[in-house]
Amino acid sequence: MQEIFDFIERRFPKDSNWTDGNCYYFALILSDRFNGTLYYDVIYGHFVCKIEDKYYDYGGLVNLDKRVLVEWDKFEEYDKLQYHRIVEDVLK
Repeated sequence: MQEIFDFIERRFPKDSNWTDGNCYYFALILSDRFNGTLYYDVIYGHFVCKIEDKYYDYGGLVNLDKRVLVEWDKFEEYDKLQYHRIVEDVLK
């Protein structure tokens, strides 16, 4: 876990809207670096990265209270309309 915190602090000292608008891209960076899996939080409209058994975003460890997380690779099956809206409005 400390390795992840150190990586975030060292590589991303400035917040470039990593939790508000660019969360998908930050989760993708964490996923690539630490072999994680992207999840979308349906309640907060936020992407996080699962690494081993914990979830992370730019702020570090994510508190899972009141969250509904769906693996991004399976999200289209979960909610096709919302998936396409997210792709169009957030990822493009």
